[in-house]
Amino acid sequence: MTRSAVLYRRTTRRLDAQGLGSVTKRLGFDAKLEGTEEALVAHDGVRALAYAQPCARFAGVLFYVDQTIAWAEPVKRTVTAAAARKWADAFLGEAELLPGEVEDGELEFELEARVTEAVVFDGKERRSEKAKTDVISHIALNGIEVTGPRAKVRMVFKTDDRPVMIHAGLWDKLSRHDERELVSEHEVAAAIRDGLADRKDCSTRASKLTDLRLLYWADAFTGGPDLLAPWYFAEIEHTDPRYDGRDPIQGPRQVLRLPAFR
Repeated sequence: MTRSAVLYRRTTRRLDAQGLGSVTKRLGFDAKLEGTEEALVAHDGVRALAYAQPCARFAGVLFYVDQTIAWAEPVKRTVTAAAARKWADAFLGEAELLPGEVEDGELEFELEARVTEAVVFDGKERRSEKAKTDVISHIALNGIEVTGPRAKVRMVFKTDDRPVMIHAGLWDKLSRHDERELVSEHEVAAAIRDGLADRKDCSTRASKLTDLRLLYWADAFTGGPDLLAPWYFAEIEHTDPRYDGRDPIQGPRQVLRLPAFR
């Protein structure tokens, strides 16, 4: 049975100065807001916040950074995973940045928080110390993972209950644009293997397909309908045929992106 894939038209929110002002207030800094047709920004010299308006290249992305704190530096106490997730849930809800409705589709959205450790070497021994707490999103649309710079949430917390970095790129609405035939993994894998076998390369390296994933890819907006469409991401490993395989050495890898519909 032939499978189909739905292509969605993406709509992003337009934030006004009042909307972004409420975000800066929650982040705890009083900064002057400046805006153009494509973006709103706020900065106080060490912290900055920007939101890309609809029709901008990264429409719908909110980015915040605090340059007073090193993200990877170990600290005595980090924000707990539960507290970080609670803050993130409240922030996204109050700022109206959660993903909106999907026409004729099923959306799964979840935030995960975890404490990340850094390895510290004092000249004698290496030890792991807590460095930060990360909040990341897991998004699936009709059972297919959604990823890309415009379909993700990531926050970094240190010792304070407010994050030092936020990347939130979501949408206001996904409306059904078109339904197309989904190319099977078998067809894509076979085409890649045939292409690798036929490729003329002056080097002696051999190439093989190591991974193939189907994803909804939310890339930059380039004009026309702002579509969220499925793509295959193929990972190719290049190896020297003289390698005997006895040592766990990984050859250089390359990722190819191929359309998953026709």
